[in-house]
Order: sequence, then structure tokens, then C-alpha cells
Amino acid sequence: MVIGGMLFVFYLPFVAPKKQSASFVFLNFVEFPNSASVPDKAYGVIMSLLISQYSLFGYDAAAHLTEETKGADMNGPIAILYSLGMVSLLGWAVILVLTFCIQVRAVAGSY
Repeated sequence: MVIGGMLFVFYLPFVAPKKQSASFVFLNFVEFPNSASVPDKAYGVIMSLLISQYSLFGYDAAAHLTEETKGADMNGPIAILYSLGMVSLLGWAVILVLTFCIQVRAVAGSY
């Protein structure tokens, strides 16, 4: 999982035909008024936060493996914290790479 995520993070910027600026990534909220999938900004923000749930996958795997390790009382919590940290960092990197490589069409001369 980590190797695949890292390959995605390093490979995607090389194949994206256009990359967005930092001001676009961190300061813009693009709406498409003709789109029926996102009715308003609040709904779009709430739906975008769902990707943060990605970090829970790391906790689940480490918690299930804790039963079968030596010294589970000490090694279990350490494994859970490491897995949460690694998956959180990888998830953050994936979100940033996807946002920097997003391809946005200009709508009515807005860009």
C-alpha cells in the first residue's frame, strides 16, 4: 500500500499535462454552476473531507495484527501510531498531488 501510494505521488506530476499554482491549490474554490452533483460550497467541503478517512485504514490493519505479536501490550500501540502517522502523511501527499495536477477547464473566461 505504501509503495503504491509513493509511486502514485512521484509519478503523477510527470504525466499531468498541466500543473496548478500554489495560489490555485490553497486559495481557490472552483464551482461549476451547471453541475448537479455539488449543490453548494458547504456540501462540496464536507464531501472533500471524506478522503481524510483514508487514514483509518492504517489503524484497522495494525489493530488486527496486534493479537498475533509478541509483547502486544507494548508493540501494539506503537504499531498503531506508526501506521496512522505513515498513512496520514501518505494521504496528505496524495491529496496535494491530486490537487496540484487537477485539470480545470476555463468557464466563461474565469481564468
